[in-house]
Formats: sequence, structure tokens, C-alpha cells
Amino acid sequence: MLKSTNLMIVFFILMKLNPVFAQASDHSGHPHEHSEYEIGISLGMTRLIEEKENALNSHLHFSKKLGNSEIMERISLGAGFEYIFTEHSHYSVLGTISVNPVWALIVDISPGILFTEHHGAKEKLFAAHLELTYEFEYHGFGIGPVIGAGFSKEDNHLMLGIHMGKGF
Repeated sequence: MLKSTNLMIVFFILMKLNPVFAQASDHSGHPHEHSEYEIGISLGMTRLIEEKENALNSHLHFSKKLGNSEIMERISLGAGFEYIFTEHSHYSVLGTISVNPVWALIVDISPGILFTEHHGAKEKLFAAHLELTYEFEYHGFGIGPVIGAGFSKEDNHLMLGIHMGKGF
């Protein structure tokens, strides 16, 4: 069983890597570059609350920033797909709003549809996701820890993992 203390240890180790990743940044003191487009993937462990089980999770997204002004370059719209590797089918198709309020923190709010199966019956449910990512620039890639939560009428989950993204 995956323990929450182990997840917290991994999270803090990743946070301590900040000086390593910061070395790859530019010299302006603001290493996070706001590319017009980003494709990214998050991989991690998920705790399915109702099922009381742990599973691997993958989340793929594509986003486009809204503009080039100081405020609009920090907001992106896009689409995402999440798959949780369980015995029963569990995946989501999501619209995504990303906000980069400060240097390396990214907040994603994603409403969408959860496709799941319970006791042999397939269901489509409204779902919402909230994710927080702390991203470091490293050789043109954004990488860092991600923590998230998914909510729906019948399925709720928590996730801790690693996010990798590439802006272009």
C-alpha cells in the first residue's frame, strides 16, 4: 500500500532539486518561459477514495496561452485526457484552464466528462480536476512535482506525481 508519508518525501525531494534545475535557467532571474503552446504529461500514483485502492495515473494535455501581455501570457486554455490504470475502465476528457500566478507555480482547473464502469455498467459523469504543479525549466523542458484531485458524483481521487512539459 502506498503511504502518504512516502508521497510527501518524494514531493519534498523534488522541491529540493530547485537549485539543480535553476542552473539551466536564463540569467534574468525569471527562468519560466511562457511559450505560446505546451504539450505535457503527468505520471503519478492515484488514491481512489471510494474504491480504497491505489493506481497509476497518466494525464496528457495540450494548451495555448491567451496572449502576450503580462497577464494574458500567464493564462492558457486547452484540452486534456486522463487515464487511471484500474481493473475497471476509468478515463476523463477535459477542458483545461491553466494559470501561472507566480514564477514556477501552475494551477490547472479542468471540467470534463468521466467515463467509468461500476459493476458492469458504463457511466458518463461530469467531473472536475484541480492540479498544482511546481515547474522547473531544464534544457527546454518544464519538469516538476504535481499534486491533483479529481471529483465526480461517484469517483473521487487524489494524485501525486511528476509533470513534464514542452513549450513551443
